[in-house]
Amino acid sequence: MSDANESLPLTDAESPEAGDVPYTTPHKRPLKILFFIVMTDMLGFALLLPLAPAIQARFGVQAIAVTIMMSIYAMCQFIATPILGSISDRVGRRPVLIYSQAGSSIASIITAVALAITFKNPTVGLIILYASRVLDGFTGGNLAAAQAYVSDVSTPSTRAKNMGVLGAAFGIGFVMGPAIGGLLSGLHLWLAPIAAACCSATAAILSYAWLPESRQPGRRSEHGHLKTALTLLRQPALAQINAIWFVTMFAFVTAESVFPLFLAHRFGMSQRQVGLMFVIAGVTIVVVQGRMIGPLTRRFGEWRLAIFGPLIFAAGMFLYAKLIFTPLLLVLLAAIVINALGRSFQTPSLSSLVAHQAHPDQQGAAAGLFQGVGSLARVFGPVVSGIVYDRHNSVPFILAGTLTVIASLLTTVLRAQSAGPTPTVT
Repeated sequence: MSDANESLPLTDAESPEAGDVPYTTPHKRPLKILFFIVMTDMLGFALLLPLAPAIQARFGVQAIAVTIMMSIYAMCQFIATPILGSISDRVGRRPVLIYSQAGSSIASIITAVALAITFKNPTVGLIILYASRVLDGFTGGNLAAAQAYVSDVSTPSTRAKNMGVLGAAFGIGFVMGPAIGGLLSGLHLWLAPIAAACCSATAAILSYAWLPESRQPGRRSEHGHLKTALTLLRQPALAQINAIWFVTMFAFVTAESVFPLFLAHRFGMSQRQVGLMFVIAGVTIVVVQGRMIGPLTRRFGEWRLAIFGPLIFAAGMFLYAKLIFTPLLLVLLAAIVINALGRSFQTPSLSSLVAHQAHPDQQGAAAGLFQGVGSLARVFGPVVSGIVYDRHNSVPFILAGTLTVIASLLTTVLRAQSAGPTPTVT
């Protein structure tokens, strides 16, 4: 356990600034540990996904009450993630990871309490559930810290590959979580959040015991959180990448929010069958981001994957829209795989481009801003999706496909404009 408090040597293509410790080749063991930590933490989050219908029935509320709960979580995460990412630039990645995982564990326990107790006034239980989502949102900045950690221990040539491995960890957790959560909640509703709490607590313990700190003392940022965020937004390339990410994440959640309804309405699928469709998408993401993204990045480069990924996703969306009129199972399966392929190409590539553009002292803040922008898109995407889906079932998919085509065009323009050395801290 003694190595958990030691700084891990960093790597980068740029020459270190005066007074910095020279970069060296990163250790492989911390990346494996981080993979397991992220997978475990995502598993804990995904365990709670199947509970939404049961929560609606238990508290006798409209569906909007459940979706607002999700929006509150996303809004709190939007506020907290850039701050936690910036804090990780100052105090290190490891403390922020431990803090966020412990917060998620406590929030899951509060959720379990709200679901285990029968309240005379159901509103009280609903308020407790809202409070747990607020806590989980404000402490849920682990993705930004994890991405910054990967950036710390990666070279520019391996950064996209390592980001893809991180994405694969999330994919595995996302595949396993809903299946386990559905099984546990069928026994007792509170078992799923208890299992989620155990997962997050395990991740926190692993971070404390085995994960070395990746930030070197000589590279601590002296900038405050707000100043760092404003500095990042003043960098045109970073601002444009985050705008592209907002558009694409908005498109992703617009499609995902109504996807279960689409499967039920057009294919008559049960909840178990809907879950299987998500498993197919998750397995595709795991395979692509875990095995293929590194070789693809070396062959084509991050910019090309960031440009063509949204176009591939758009093709999947237009197939979904076509299925509204001609529901064919084989076409559906192909569309799911195409959708997952597009997302898997673009997301780690954009994450890597953010890391390339940000100064080494701002990696955590840049990753936090990137994830925060994604959280903001998750606040508004489901609302728009529900409104347009009621007008016509195909509209969310057409909208999502159109937005990602626009994102591809914006990325193409940014690539043409992008040139010059790594930005310096101002």
